[in-house]
Amino acid sequence: MTQETVVTLGQGALLTIALVAAPVLLVSMAIGLLISLFQAVTQINEMTLTFVPKIVAVVGAMIVFGPWMMHMMLGYATQLFSTLWQFAR
Repeated sequence: MTQETVVTLGQGALLTIALVAAPVLLVSMAIGLLISLFQAVTQINEMTLTFVPKIVAVVGAMIVFGPWMMHMMLGYATQLFSTLWQFAR
């Protein structure tokens, strides 16, 4: 296995990880921003106020984007296993 092959496999893995994690992270960030804005406007400084809406939003995002995320991960794994014979000697 050459260095170019290892770098290519690493880049594919990192890209897949970023694409799979992005929807959940973006939803969590957006909900956190909205709650922070709400807390700043109303001057409610309750630390536990952020947890429940974020958890609900993340679970909802996992339900909505879950099939797409699994499709992305299975596509990368299938591609990796189909080309595995080229790396074994």
